[in-house]
Amino acid sequence: MKKIALISDGWKRLITYAWVDGIMTRIRELGEDISLYQYNCYGNWSKDQLNNIGEYNIYNLPELSEFDGIVLDCSNIVDEEQRTRTIKKLRDSGVPVVSIEYDVEGFYYVGADNMEPITELIRHLYDVHGCRRFVFAGGPPDAFANREREQAFRNCIAEFGLDPADNPILSGDYDYETGVRYMREMHEAKAELPDAFVCANDNIAAGLCAEAEELGYHVPEDFLVTGFDNLDKAVYFRPQITTVWQDRGKIGSMCVDLFLDLWKEKQIPKRSYVATRCLYAESCGCPNNGMVDYREYIKGTIVGNVLKDQDDARLMDLEADMAKCEDFETMFQCIIEYFKKLRCDGVYFVVDQKLFEADTHTVFPTEGYDWENLVVANGFDVHEERKITSVAELYQFIEDCGGGNAYIFTPIHFHQQAVGYLIMKNSRFLYDNPYYYDIHCAIVKALENLFKQQQLEKALQKLQDLYNRDSLTGVYNRIAYAEMIQPAFANYNCQGVVCAVVFVDADDFKTINDTYGHEFGDKVLKRIASVLNEECPENGYVCRYGGDEFLAFFPHATPARANSYQERVKARLKEAHISISMGIKLTHGSIDATLDEYLSMADQSMYEQKQAHKRARRE
Repeated sequence: MKKIALISDGWKRLITYAWVDGIMTRIRELGEDISLYQYNCYGNWSKDQLNNIGEYNIYNLPELSEFDGIVLDCSNIVDEEQRTRTIKKLRDSGVPVVSIEYDVEGFYYVGADNMEPITELIRHLYDVHGCRRFVFAGGPPDAFANREREQAFRNCIAEFGLDPADNPILSGDYDYETGVRYMREMHEAKAELPDAFVCANDNIAAGLCAEAEELGYHVPEDFLVTGFDNLDKAVYFRPQITTVWQDRGKIGSMCVDLFLDLWKEKQIPKRSYVATRCLYAESCGCPNNGMVDYREYIKGTIVGNVLKDQDDARLMDLEADMAKCEDFETMFQCIIEYFKKLRCDGVYFVVDQKLFEADTHTVFPTEGYDWENLVVANGFDVHEERKITSVAELYQFIEDCGGGNAYIFTPIHFHQQAVGYLIMKNSRFLYDNPYYYDIHCAIVKALENLFKQQQLEKALQKLQDLYNRDSLTGVYNRIAYAEMIQPAFANYNCQGVVCAVVFVDADDFKTINDTYGHEFGDKVLKRIASVLNEECPENGYVCRYGGDEFLAFFPHATPARANSYQERVKARLKEAHISISMGIKLTHGSIDATLDEYLSMADQSMYEQKQAHKRARRE
């Protein structure tokens, strides 16, 4: 089986699924044994730079040298440093790389010819409609496609002998609001409007036309507008927007054909272009091109909105369900059930097992992943849950599934710290609902909230332990006696469970302190406490009651268990040359006595033992 890696960055909250659809459609058409592994993030969307570091870390996941081909979609990576780092990583892999719509030295290029269509549009505006003053309503100045379209604009202005000062170039984003801003700023500045706005894409063109109408202008009567990309918002807009058609899915299928030729050691061109066609329409003064079925479009919009509402409702239910989860096992199961309702063939969660521990000092890696600690938290394949725990076993299972499958890997991170990643298999729902970012964020935020909640609970437990623990010996103190041992006694007493109440006192402790010093005396106390605690039966407590006095308490006691405890403790302490006196009293549910009263009885028994020890020493 051959493997292709796709490195991609979402555009804002959207994921570009056209590449995946084109690649997989071509693979299945040809019946090739090829699988696609897409590593996608949203590193350009958040204003939180630490979050973006966590997003881009997904690019560190694959061992790229193990792939047979790599497809790079870096047009949306606006961080120049990150783009440079990613390109270097791909170069170092030694694997052939096809770059989509972004020209990189040493990589093969696949995409639209950005310059020829813009040239044709401007010549059409110049020759057919008599335009002599233009504005290039551009997108991001560092975006490759925008740069090429802008250069074509410059070339035409020079070809027609027009003054560049009268034919300005504007820079912004690729979104609708950029077009709105361009129109509003020109209106507010009372600038002379051009004969035509040549927009870098349809989003800008639609925003510009809409704002023009708001301001009292009319397109194409007052000026002409063209777009690029043939998006729905151009084809079905009023006025219908002149645009450039290109088959984005064809770009993906062309990548497959290029790799097949490369694997056969055929010579292929460094740059391959998909077919484009200028579609002239109302916004440039031409008639409606008639290439649309408005009723079919409205039907599709209605169905699409229904599906989107269903997806949104499922996501809201997921968020509500995740908020109720008190542990990660339940939360991952909850998320798995959610994905089973989507048009998706499988999902797996790979996470750092430190997530489950939620230690207050946990630090996850900020670059790469802690492979020794990665585990498969949960997952399913074709609606059948798979009990896979190791990452190696999961990857072998994916290999065994064979070709014809598309896997998308997305990061799970808490700001810049890498917690793990999510793998989706054949996630067809992304074609109709590209807003995967909303799902992605909801899951990551829920995991982070639960992690922080568990960290807080453990921190509070540690504080409680410090509050309830004797600072010298580490066993419980008198506060814990009142808050923990007495309630436990009451509970066992109500159930009729027999408990042992043990009172312990170090023999001749004053003499030890006077002879060897208090530091040595502290060591004796710590040793007594340690042995009492280590030998104490299950569900028992050991408490430093005061000075050199200790209390032990444990349930389900019998005379034999109590005597065995006493013998074990004394034997171990005798080896350390430490002598103690112990008094033991077993409780009885039928006797209406308090723990303090039982303790008093055990104290009396201990005192009698201590006196016996003194008599024995005198004799």
